[in-house]
Amino acid sequence: MSTSLTVQPPVKEPPLAVWLPLARPFTLTATAVPVLLGGALAAWDATFRLDRCIALLASAMLLQAATNMLNEYFDYQRGLDTQDSVGIAGAIVHGRLSAGDVLRGALVTMTVALLFGLYLVAVAGLWLLPAAGVGGMAAWCYSGGPRPVSGTPFGELLVALVLGPLLVGLGYAVHTGTLPGGVLLASLPVACLVAAILLGNNLRDMEGDAERGRRTFAIVFGRTSGLGLLAALLYGSFALLILAVALGAAPAWALLGLATLPLAPPVVRRFRATLAPIQLHPAVKGIARLHLLQGLLVAAGISIAALL
Repeated sequence: MSTSLTVQPPVKEPPLAVWLPLARPFTLTATAVPVLLGGALAAWDATFRLDRCIALLASAMLLQAATNMLNEYFDYQRGLDTQDSVGIAGAIVHGRLSAGDVLRGALVTMTVALLFGLYLVAVAGLWLLPAAGVGGMAAWCYSGGPRPVSGTPFGELLVALVLGPLLVGLGYAVHTGTLPGGVLLASLPVACLVAAILLGNNLRDMEGDAERGRRTFAIVFGRTSGLGLLAALLYGSFALLILAVALGAAPAWALLGLATLPLAPPVVRRFRATLAPIQLHPAVKGIARLHLLQGLLVAAGISIAALL
């Protein structure tokens, strides 16, 4: 008597289920919020064009998604990601996609982002080209090149500048063709919080990063300094919001963003209470939530002022 075993073929995941985590959707608010804030400031100054806002929003979010894919690709190539890593999509290390697939996906995503950017150049002017070039170069330098900025003490500064003044400024200038200094001041709360997101990631991962040769701010200056900077960025975003309103860079309605202040202390307490990456991951998402909600409330407040 013979028996035979039926081998079930592996279940193939739908493409969306594989690619969507690589884009890291919860991080895309880091680009959406600055664009919306810039658009709200333009509306407050009585100039707003919906098509340009949508095009910049699509281009920026796609570029962010491509950056996330490149980060996954380069971290895998350098041996930084393993199956036990926290906070990664894990498509490569878990065998869902090859490294080449992820790189090609990133390049395709960047190409689509470029198409939206070309539309903006056509309707807003050639001055957008150097700004777009800076954004693209920053995306590459963050994860690629011989010494990625993401592995140095300057990662937080780079993302703060690009996803703060640069992107908020673009979000304003595509509507008006100008860039007042007040817009840059109004962008600083957003810059603080997006830097805090990256710093939170680096604090969570500092032990594993140090073993793999990375030299992030938290590693170079120590956990205590990192925690101090994290608290300064979180609470500083609220102080800078008040300063922007006091100096006339934003209307008083922008102070709606202060309603998110109670979200900051639990994040700081969680980081001070534990070193475990798995327990810190929700706190990192808490920073992203604070960035999203504060930014949306500030943009909503400015939009209300524009309508009044």
